[in-house]
Parts: sequence; C-alpha cells; structure tokens
Amino acid sequence: MPNAHDWANSDCIQRIVREGLRMYPVIPHVFREVDRNIHTKSTGMSTNKTSPHFIIPKGSIIVVQPFALLRSSNYYNSPDTFDPSRWINPSKEAIDAFMPFALGRRTCIGQRLAYAELYTVVAKLAAEYNLEVEVEGSICVGLTMHQNGTRLIARKAKSQLD
Repeated sequence: MPNAHDWANSDCIQRIVREGLRMYPVIPHVFREVDRNIHTKSTGMSTNKTSPHFIIPKGSIIVVQPFALLRSSNYYNSPDTFDPSRWINPSKEAIDAFMPFALGRRTCIGQRLAYAELYTVVAKLAAEYNLEVEVEGSICVGLTMHQNGTRLIARKAKSQLD
C-alpha cells in the first residue's frame, strides 16, 4: 500500500488538488487598478455596436472572478463536474484560464507553500483514511471561498498488515 510520501509525489494527487482548486479557488475575486489604457476587442456585450473594440481607461478598478472563469464551459468541458482526469492532457486554454491563486507579479506569495501543504495533507488523508461525504453543504463566498454545512466522514483505512 502506498504511503503518504508516495502519494504526495504522485500525478494523481497533483491532478486531484488542481481540480479541487479549479472548482473551489482560494480567492473568489481579485480587484486591480488598471495602470494604463487597455484596448480590447468587443465581446458583443458592449452597448456600443459601432466600435470593434473598447477601452478600459487607466485608473479604472476591475474585478476578475476566478470562480466564474474556472467554471466556464469556454475553457472546461463539464465545468461543474469534479474530474481530475481533465488535467492529464489539458488544452492550452484550460491551462491559461487556471488561476486559483491569481496570476502575474501579484499572485499569492504563499502559493508554493500552499501546494506543498495540499499535496502532503491530501496524500496523508488518501493513504490513511476512507472519506465519504454525508451532507453536501453549500458554497460560501466572502474574503475566501469555502463550503458551509458539509459533513465529511473519515474512517481509518485498514492496513494491509491487519
């Protein structure tokens, strides 16, 4: 039976963690001040139908919502389904849209530590416990995103030596 160290270094655990972060990103929204005028193509959502592009003026505050991006069918097939296998050979679009800790120079400073801890904890749980969701709960969005009311049952896994 694999131990926690074997699990933490497995592609399987890394895909599970990545898919968990895709479905439930650490941050539900990111606010940024635009430091220069940004010219972009129209998405057809603009009320100005005569212009093929629009401008986000310097100094504007924009909000990026990783949750909406990571659940978009533009980037992920069956986006509301937990499917770690989607990370075996992901498309370029899926990789580019993946931003559970934000992106760029203002990404989460603790991201590498968070990944290391997630791989270790998930691996230890997978190696030592059988987990079952008893009550699903609901998503709560605030400063962070988390489940509320979920009940998880953990039973110690039987060792092959028992």
